[in-house]
Amino acid sequence: MRRYLLSAALALPLLLLPAVAQVEVTSINCTNAAETSGHVRWPQTDPVWEFDIVRPEATETGLTPRGTGLEIRDVHYRGRKVMERGNVPVINVEYDPGGCSCFRDWEDNEVNFVADGALPGASSCIALATAGTVMSTCDTGTGGTPGSFRGVSFEDYGSELVITSHMSAGWYRYRMKWHFYTDGRIWPEYSYSANTATCTTASHRHHAYWRFDFDIDGTPTNDVISEHSAMGSTTTFTAEASRTWGDPQDGIYWSVRDTDTQAGYDIVPSSEDLLLPIDAFSKTDALVLRYKATELDDGGGGCAIDYNSEMNGESLDGQDVVFWYRSSALHTGGNPFECDIVGPSLNPVGLAVATGAPAMAGAAIEIDAAVPNPFMPSTTVRFRVADAQQVRVVLYDALGRQIETLFDGPVEANRYETLQIDGASLPTGTYVVRVEGETASGSTRIVLAR
Repeated sequence: MRRYLLSAALALPLLLLPAVAQVEVTSINCTNAAETSGHVRWPQTDPVWEFDIVRPEATETGLTPRGTGLEIRDVHYRGRKVMERGNVPVINVEYDPGGCSCFRDWEDNEVNFVADGALPGASSCIALATAGTVMSTCDTGTGGTPGSFRGVSFEDYGSELVITSHMSAGWYRYRMKWHFYTDGRIWPEYSYSANTATCTTASHRHHAYWRFDFDIDGTPTNDVISEHSAMGSTTTFTAEASRTWGDPQDGIYWSVRDTDTQAGYDIVPSSEDLLLPIDAFSKTDALVLRYKATELDDGGGGCAIDYNSEMNGESLDGQDVVFWYRSSALHTGGNPFECDIVGPSLNPVGLAVATGAPAMAGAAIEIDAAVPNPFMPSTTVRFRVADAQQVRVVLYDALGRQIETLFDGPVEANRYETLQIDGASLPTGTYVVRVEGETASGSTRIVLAR
């Protein structure tokens, strides 16, 4: 499983990482009744990403039981609409026989976590944090609710923006993140941890059901959803359906495309999600449904998801469609502080606005987001500098300790250098790739998952 237990030493100064300077959050409303909690632009000038956020406490209260976690709305990438709404309407848990049976959990109860840079006054639910210093229960490995900030934090890693909120449901601690990359990728992350409790002595399975309403390029009725396999077969859905990835070797993934522009996203299961196949409780890996304003969750009141009232075989031809995706993890009994990290990769197709390597427009250094990220066993990082110089690239762990020198030598101006990082001998967790030149420096964040 994708688990890592980090000590409180993570709070030591991480001088390797730049403080947030390029995130702009406006129209902030931190009251629970707010329809949106803020409008985000990243970077502030000529934004790559622009969208609204809704903090967990302000999400839908009429759902069963409550809330949809950290929600994003009206999402634009380089000026193009790519998603109308993304959230998690259903989260539940089932125990092994002899455990605590099952629960349907809520997502509107925020709890504290570590994040500096909280905006003052009424804006205290927004933190523009120093990259690499945000910590929740998942990071400390000690249970409880570390820190004193409650709301939504932002970390700017240069090629990646990470948005975090921390929630509780009874003894469970749920961390929800959205990762936005400059190349158009989105990683929606859900993480499960807990406090010590009688129930956590038994193994149990957490399930989070994501709901993605894409509306690519702003026309809801133009989107079509297809299923693809590693063998090259493709099925485009014309009616509502429940799907599974089956054998992980089949390489099943899904796509959403705008029929006019053919732009869209591939929804690719993570290796972590593939470890927990469906059963009678979890029921489905993916749902393709027709949008209805009255069907924002499953409408069920029991432990398990109940989507039958929504999925009744309606035609999808020329209709607004939504896609549901299950992210799950087995939480080992007797290890409540274990952190299980799940979530698919949303990979852009046809959304690029430029190709090649244009001039750097005054930037001293550019570091592309690692691909893939999260990764196992290896990933690739690409960078370039505006002026020829000596460059050293070093890999650090989450505690700021140097792990390996990846590169040390001369680099030509405005030419991409590509580095491959082998994680076969490294423990699961978060790492930082730091690029240090004579006149330029920067970093990017990578996550090793097993």
